[in-house]
Amino acid sequence: MEPTKPFQFCFDISLEKNLNTYIPTAYIVENTEEIKYLDKKASPGVMQSFGIIFEDLDSNTKKILTACDSLKPEFIFKKFSAKIKSAKTIADLQKDSKIEFAIRQHLKFHLSSFYDLIVKEQFPLSLNLGPEKDFYRSKVSIEPLYFEPQIQFDKHAEGITYTLSLKENEKAFLPMDSNADILLDEPGWLIINKKLGQLKELNAKKLMPFLKKKSIEIPSKLVDDYFKSFIPEIAKKIDIDANGFEIELRDKLVSCTIQPVYDFFKNCYYLNLYFDYNGYSFDAGKTKKTHSFVDFSVANEPKIIQFKRNADENIYVDKLTEIGLVKIKNELFGLNSEAETSDPYINIQLIIDNKEKLESLGFDIQNLKLESKEIITESHTISASKDTNGDWFDIKIIITVGSYKINFSEIIPNIKSKERLFPLPDGNYFLIPLEWFSKYGSLAKLAKIESGTLLLRKSNFTALDAIPEIKDDVTYKAEYIASDLLKATLRPYQIDGVKWLLGHFNSNLGACLADDMGLGKTLQTLAVLVAVQEQLGFTKKTTNFDLFANETTIEREPLKALIVLPSSLVFNWFNEAGKFTPHFSRMQYVGNDRKQLASRLASTDLIFTSYSIVHRDISVLEKYDFRYLILDESQYIKNKNSKIFKAINKISTGHKIALSGTPIENSLDDLWSQMQFINPDILGSYNFFVDNFKNPIEKKQNEDVLSELKNLVQPYILRRTKEQVLKDLPELSEQIYYCDMDPDQEKLYEQEKSKARNFLLKTDGSGPDKISIINTLMKLRQLSNHPKMVDQESEIDSGKYIAVTNYLENLVKAKQKVIIFSSFVTNLNFYTDWCKENKITYCEITGETPAAKREQQVKLFQEKEEPLLFFISLKAGGVGLNITKASYVLFLDPWWNPFAEKQGVGRAHRIGQLNKVNVVRFISKNTVEEKIIKLQENKKLLSDSLLEESYINDEIEANLEYILNS
Repeated sequence: MEPTKPFQFCFDISLEKNLNTYIPTAYIVENTEEIKYLDKKASPGVMQSFGIIFEDLDSNTKKILTACDSLKPEFIFKKFSAKIKSAKTIADLQKDSKIEFAIRQHLKFHLSSFYDLIVKEQFPLSLNLGPEKDFYRSKVSIEPLYFEPQIQFDKHAEGITYTLSLKENEKAFLPMDSNADILLDEPGWLIINKKLGQLKELNAKKLMPFLKKKSIEIPSKLVDDYFKSFIPEIAKKIDIDANGFEIELRDKLVSCTIQPVYDFFKNCYYLNLYFDYNGYSFDAGKTKKTHSFVDFSVANEPKIIQFKRNADENIYVDKLTEIGLVKIKNELFGLNSEAETSDPYINIQLIIDNKEKLESLGFDIQNLKLESKEIITESHTISASKDTNGDWFDIKIIITVGSYKINFSEIIPNIKSKERLFPLPDGNYFLIPLEWFSKYGSLAKLAKIESGTLLLRKSNFTALDAIPEIKDDVTYKAEYIASDLLKATLRPYQIDGVKWLLGHFNSNLGACLADDMGLGKTLQTLAVLVAVQEQLGFTKKTTNFDLFANETTIEREPLKALIVLPSSLVFNWFNEAGKFTPHFSRMQYVGNDRKQLASRLASTDLIFTSYSIVHRDISVLEKYDFRYLILDESQYIKNKNSKIFKAINKISTGHKIALSGTPIENSLDDLWSQMQFINPDILGSYNFFVDNFKNPIEKKQNEDVLSELKNLVQPYILRRTKEQVLKDLPELSEQIYYCDMDPDQEKLYEQEKSKARNFLLKTDGSGPDKISIINTLMKLRQLSNHPKMVDQESEIDSGKYIAVTNYLENLVKAKQKVIIFSSFVTNLNFYTDWCKENKITYCEITGETPAAKREQQVKLFQEKEEPLLFFISLKAGGVGLNITKASYVLFLDPWWNPFAEKQGVGRAHRIGQLNKVNVVRFISKNTVEEKIIKLQENKKLLSDSLLEESYINDEIEANLEYILNS
């Protein structure tokens, strides 16, 4: 769902008296250059009116809105009132010191996050928005800003005068001279003169006395106690100026330490040098050259210790460049100032990896401090082992860091969340190496954990590819020797496909053969089934002929392969199996006599059925144990919620194959459904798949996750395009596609065929005239294609039209160029109308097309990527066209004259070296079309004549009875 209008989130902070804290409120406005009024709070209802879905917002916007909700008084009261049932108000809760402390910690956490995000994302902010909701008058500058405290002590006879000032961009000012509001004590956040800024190195409470007066007088008798309690806290953080004290100079560089510094805006830790001058460390990123503080270690004898930097620091700066670091900004170092990185710890990792070298160069490398956390710099070792247990791998990985041993299962949450900091028992942190997230990412996602051991499905073996210690060196490719029982010669790429499928069979793993249309997925599958049956044992079968004679035969075990197809392909597969593997017993488990056929399911080699039959007969089919379950056009099960998907997955089988030229049609859901079929749970549950693969890839375009998914499924999907195996393709491949007629279409056809038989096959000896034969057979041919060709008002569907449009849809998705021929212009019109309805561009030439437009249409088809479809009528396309870009030629109806078909094929097959051509003839079963094809196959029609389409030769007359009989 897209937002209905552009929008922007804005925020106001106002003092909440009960909490004595500034609390934010979120507002939403239409996105304009200048925001004037805030009148709509960002409530769920208002967000809905803008068409905003919370989950679709970016992560930082979700964080700041969540922070605002968590800071509402009603939220805080509800959260903390559970322990004090009698409490009516927040004030009641605050009477309990522990709860008061917890509330303050809660406020500190969420307010700190809120102000960080305001500055990072530059969300518009106002202070104390009035009832007029006038944002323009209340707005606050949110440019990144630091207020740096500076302390001055002036010693005099009566004691010491203590003055605190603030610096903004090196310009000092007194807090009392400004309009200042303290928003948060620690970390300190202030608004001074309508500018939001962070107070450096000091709890904002320390500012309170100076909001109303310039300085504080400390009497002599209190000086010692005051400074002993006050100085140690801030002396090493804040610059102190002092007058009237003894001075000790310290200007010798003692050591250099490297520590990380976080850049909030680049979300990255850079490296800073700290130079220790025996008691004070100068920050290399600062221009400050001296530092002073008052030393009260000797009672009543305070003195000023002044630290002063020297040029020896440059030696250390130069050394850092030796390990490839460059100066980024403000004297900070990193790998590269321009390159974007998603890893905040990349420069810290560099220090850990180069620790020994840096120490040899004189740097002091101890635990690296990240605010309150410390990262240890000790090296680590890994030990890994793997055992096989049935369908699972048992994996153990132990990481040794210093004196600690960590089971890899403990680190899995970090790997999943990509959190590099792993807490150790001593409170320090181990920085998980960045490469572990890709190396162990798939294992962390897919493994189950039992007692510290990782259990990984063997089908997920590619999740171990990046882990050399336990990598599974398996290549699923079997030996294959072609059998005499297969009545076909396989091409080299088809042999590779058979070996690949057999390898998966031998390993009890499913597979998806996803070759392009026309590369012979059917033949490769039949070759696999022949090879599988040859591995099977034999059974004895005894037949009783009479009381005294029994005959025992030895037969191979039945293959019991259930092949599920779209209805229109059942007959095609049945015929192909008969042609290439005639030794197999086979049946078509379709039609109304299925109950009688069911008894043969357990003893037949090949059982062909449709997806719709599986859905209807699952209660029968699930009782059998099939050796192979094969799905052709397996995208039929792409919808995981469909009854077909659920029925298919109830069928018991030892081995599975999915066949599809388009395993992913619409979204990754299609892939999950098909992988779930061939190897259950290889991609986890559907919800797991959505969270870990689908959303990161489809919504966030995460290339790493896409690569990971490809790696997981790659062993189970064999995809070859025509271009990849071009050298192995024949110059021309031809296929007959048998189509079932619509039941009403078939009924109408039978009625007309009966009339034609009575009319043409007269019993009185008088033969029909040729014109009558032409007209009668023409009508039957038209009915075979589409009832509307005979009656424009007919409401009867065409089985062939459905089959052809499905076929064309797949070719269009595959970006294949196609020529579609028909004898009838009216027949072409059905398909061009279909193109218009589906917004598919096309070219067209019929007898009505002028010569100039013919040339324009051919040029368009030849030179542009689209249109993909070219519709041509017989008379218009027989000669004179040169269309070499097409890789498919479809004939919608068989022609009396085979030579005319050859002419049509020749339009695309002119330069066969560049484009191999697949010829597909669509034939309606049990019609004159099928009879014509069989006559052609039997060479009973002349293939070398140059006859007009309307000419009926003697062989057609001679075979008229064959054509018109059932």
